[in-house]
Amino acid sequence: MNVHTALLDVLRVVKTVAPIMLTSLVISNLIVSLPQFRLVLKPIERLTRFANLKSGVAISSYLIHPMVGTSMLSQMYKNGMITFRETAIAIVISTLPRSIRIMILFLAPITISILGFELGLKILALDLISKVLIVSVGVLLGKRFLTDGEIGQTRYECRGFRLRDSLKVFAKTMIVMSISTFLVSLLLSSNPLSGIDFIPKEQFLIIVSGFASTTAGISVAGSLLAKGVIDEKSVLTAIYISRFFHVFVEVLRMSLPVYTSFFGFKKGIKLLVIHMACRCSSMLIALFLISIL
Repeated sequence: MNVHTALLDVLRVVKTVAPIMLTSLVISNLIVSLPQFRLVLKPIERLTRFANLKSGVAISSYLIHPMVGTSMLSQMYKNGMITFRETAIAIVISTLPRSIRIMILFLAPITISILGFELGLKILALDLISKVLIVSVGVLLGKRFLTDGEIGQTRYECRGFRLRDSLKVFAKTMIVMSISTFLVSLLLSSNPLSGIDFIPKEQFLIIVSGFASTTAGISVAGSLLAKGVIDEKSVLTAIYISRFFHVFVEVLRMSLPVYTSFFGFKKGIKLLVIHMACRCSSMLIALFLISIL
């Protein structure tokens, strides 16, 4: 194992990526902090009205924060303002505001700074297309099974720009990226995966690292791309496979306690399965689109 070479790889990657990533994170958080950002809510509100949902205010709130949206949806259901059927359809349609929020605050700055503009843009496009297809199913279900209704409008409270939030995400990402780059360099030099033949070892590294952390998977992909040992299509495939498996990790770690605490165990599990199915389906759609590119 060549530790010196691995450390040099880390320094090279950090020097290249850090300025772009920090700038991107600051700009994305600044955009979300602007009062004008509430204009993004209006298309989502119109979409929910078209789908006959009374819970448009809750669905739009997912753009502010998933916890806000889930809490509001739970209160509307418990107060008898919406049925469980509408709650389930709302979970499907909330895929869009969730995705928009994560794309602006996390996915765009991370992927573009680590993987480059073109490849990062492809990931964003794949995410958006797959989520729109999922949401389209939710809209059709709403049109088919729900009656017309409208309750209130989303109140968007501007939280103001906080540089500390950007710096915290930047610091965590750089730590994960540095560790991932270092380990990849050591693994490639020692070649411990030579016995793996059912999948290219480069893709295997991305999938394994991305299983627990999306940032780690993207970081490993960036390191392998920089070394020229993997092509872009293989990177996209491996990233989305890792993100597919990461859904189960995230559901157990975050979503399970949230849904069961807000909706009770039985109803919470049902909504959790719907949420998980939407996320897994979007990853499979993205993989299908990659395969036909």
